[in-house]
Amino acid sequence: MKTKVCELCKMEETTLYRVQIKKGKIWIFVCESCCNKSKNLPDYRYGGTWKGYRH
Repeated sequence: MKTKVCELCKMEETTLYRVQIKKGKIWIFVCESCCNKSKNLPDYRYGGTWKGYRH
């Protein structure tokens, strides 16, 4: 199983969410906790889910 690091809290996770939290074209991968906190930001956009396992 693959892992990636959340770009906000730096925790290593197997499922991350691709989001934008600032205006522009920069997408970051964040964990579920940071994703939920980011949803209240005015420039928040969800762009998909990355999973560290494949079937």
